Amino acid sequence: MELYKKYYIDRDYEYLDLFVKLNQEYEIEKVLYPGSFVHITPSFVFPHIVYVDSYKKADTFFKDQVVYEFISKKKKYPQEAKVVFHNADYTENFGEKECNFDLLISLYAGFISQACKKYLKIDGLLVANNSHGDAGMASIDGDYEFIAVANHRNKRFSISGKNLDRYFVPKKDITVTKEYLQNIKRGVGYTKTATVYIFRRIR
Repeated sequence: MELYKKYYIDRDYEYLDLFVKLNQEYEIEKVLYPGSFVHITPSFVFPHIVYVDSYKKADTFFKDQVVYEFISKKKKYPQEAKVVFHNADYTENFGEKECNFDLLISLYAGFISQACKKYLKIDGLLVANNSHGDAGMASIDGDYEFIAVANHRNKRFSISGKNLDRYFVPKKDITVTKEYLQNIKRGVGYTKTATVYIFRRIR
């Protein structure tokens, strides 16, 4: 558990309240988290999570029974936690069914909205930040509808669907395209930003 403590607890990046608020706001059962590293916080809230990461340390982490004992102690639901880990590149086939997940998580791990869209159910949710440009990518993808933002303050998150037209307006006079974002591999500057952005897959 030292890796989890170092990267998430000590850095105030567990984001537990984000997952609690998402669970309160939307119907979510099965979650896919590509590029997860060892960020197991979603398993405290959602009973069925599939994690995908190619990093060797993540593979070692998920093989440790202590991890599952920790999840069992921290979980907020009555049933047994179901945790699946794939030590794989999420851009390649890792053996999960398509259109099978209610929530796709994209945090600091590239263009997950594109590579893993096929695993998300129609009407399923994508939660993404814009560190690597993935929220911006989803915002111009016609398969997604931008429905809300979540902002982080004092370890608490608030979800809002108001004034969404104010987001994803570039500060500079540029045309943001998928090709542009793929080339720069990071988020562009927008006039109004959020901690994370919430999209619904519509087709």
